[in-house]
Amino acid sequence: MKQVCCFHFFLAIFYTPMSNSPNTKYFLFALLFCCIASGCDVRAHVSGKVTYPDGTPLNIGAVQGYDESGTHIRGMIGEDGSFELYEVKPGDRVPAGKTYTIFIANAEVRPEAAPISPGGMFPPSIPPKELVASRFSNPSLSELRLEVPKSSKPVEFNIEVTKP
Repeated sequence: MKQVCCFHFFLAIFYTPMSNSPNTKYFLFALLFCCIASGCDVRAHVSGKVTYPDGTPLNIGAVQGYDESGTHIRGMIGEDGSFELYEVKPGDRVPAGKTYTIFIANAEVRPEAAPISPGGMFPPSIPPKELVASRFSNPSLSELRLEVPKSSKPVEFNIEVTKP
């Protein structure tokens, strides 16, 4: 679905027959001004693939990101390493004209839980095995940056990660 700038919407309203009244035109002009002042909401489709240097895909976890204003984007990593980023729900596009700090979340394998011992004691918890180096999984250490131009054109963002 193509994003339409609010300017074009209100421009079309100005030229409809029902907007001949001066009061209606002033009202619509005020709405148009507010819309322009707040900026048009341009969004882009962002997708890519997460792989190791040997080309093997990372097939678990999520790609996440944030910008300086706090906008958070995310996308689940598929079996083949592919992902699509969104803001609120899958299928949404990413706000354009921003730079995001990107990191890989939940890329870990949890070992099978050990059975409860005959005496009823729980075994010690076993920490998960991380699948990517902390410079990719820690938001404050990540140097991955995604620049989404102010355009609705699709953006491909491929990520190469290393193991810990």
